[in-house]
Amino acid sequence: MPLKPMVLFGLALLLLNGCAAYRNMTRQEECDKVLKTYSRMIRWNEAEKAAILYVDQQQRDSFSRNAETMRRRNITIADMRVLASECRGERKSAEATVEFDYFALPDNRLKTVTDRQKWVFRDEDLKEPGMNEGWKLVTPLPDFR
Repeated sequence: MPLKPMVLFGLALLLLNGCAAYRNMTRQEECDKVLKTYSRMIRWNEAEKAAILYVDQQQRDSFSRNAETMRRRNITIADMRVLASECRGERKSAEATVEFDYFALPDNRLKTVTDRQKWVFRDEDLKEPGMNEGWKLVTPLPDFR
């Protein structure tokens, strides 16, 4: 009889490990999607929208000011490339390096800025109902000079 409780305990551990592995895999897939979507939003001058959806609450005001400055200076992003990205779902962190080619009229010289992004996964916080679960950017918008 002692074998049966051990087998049940082993099955329970396998089930829990499987659930954790699935959650990490889902976080990583979501991370890849968020990194690409965020970069595309910046590329198409939707920085204000990106701030609301993807920027961490503590960075949002600063990010929004930089986005407004970008819009006022008439920054046009011609191209963007994700050079590298690493999503660590189990650690709830991610990093990405993205290059943006841009110009600011009336100057038509193409410039490049490298954006080194750091992301964290925020769990839903019942104490702060406005804080949605998901990947949040914790670094500022790059300086488009």
